[in-house]
Amino acid sequence: MSTTQIDRDSLARWYATEHLNTDPGVQSVYYLPSGAGEREIRFIEVNTLIGEQTDDALEPIDFGIDIGTENAHKLYVLDVTESQWLRMRSGNLALPLGWSLAGSIPYAR
Repeated sequence: MSTTQIDRDSLARWYATEHLNTDPGVQSVYYLPSGAGEREIRFIEVNTLIGEQTDDALEPIDFGIDIGTENAHKLYVLDVTESQWLRMRSGNLALPLGWSLAGSIPYAR
């Protein structure tokens, strides 16, 4: 099966807008393109409706999109609290392996 090229940045903008419009807990979405594969979108979503986790090993949810088609890609979403987000930005809470905040693109309400 051949794959078509995807416009990752446009898809990320669309997904971020949809998440902000449909999930009342999501206050902001940070798109992390740095280091991601060409068919991979990484988000950190600051969500006021989730509880603080005590485990510092946070794992994103893998949403495989259009798997088995020529448009297949992955959307990784890591929901964090405001406190966790502040700790990540200050370097006191580790990002998932291979993720970086360099060049992150914010989307907010």
